[in-house]
Amino acid sequence: METVVLTAAKKPIAHLLAVFIVLMTVHGPQAQAQSSADREAVLAVNTEFYRAFRESDVTAMANIWASQEPVAVQHPSTGRIDGRDAVLRSWAQMMRRPPDISCEVETVRFSKGGWAVTCLEKLNPGSVRMINIFRKDGGEWKMIYHGPAPEVESV
Repeated sequence: METVVLTAAKKPIAHLLAVFIVLMTVHGPQAQAQSSADREAVLAVNTEFYRAFRESDVTAMANIWASQEPVAVQHPSTGRIDGRDAVLRSWAQMMRRPPDISCEVETVRFSKGGWAVTCLEKLNPGSVRMINIFRKDGGEWKMIYHGPAPEVESV
């Protein structure tokens, strides 16, 4: 199987990381501490995200995403899409013909009240490295960003 890894240009990577830091600083729970229970909850939401995508479960997908702005997605084949409604519309469109996709978690990191999960998404054919960012929303961990993961060397 051929492996295809999509990487963003350095400027968008810097922008993504700056956005993540600002989101977690401004919108993340200020006193939130990292815990293994939170880590496991985030990984459960991450798993549910890929299940919902594979099975075209629009209701589950809507439940995974944060209800409060900002939220964004950058599909490998599109530009950045901002706003919950636009993000959910993009997923509904993609789920018309969902790929056979699985996620191999590579890293799970906590910063400023939020979690970032880097995955190697395995597709048929190939794979792509993506990052999913989560924050607390209504007392539950919700996704606020899904898009290409920056290469560690360029961070």
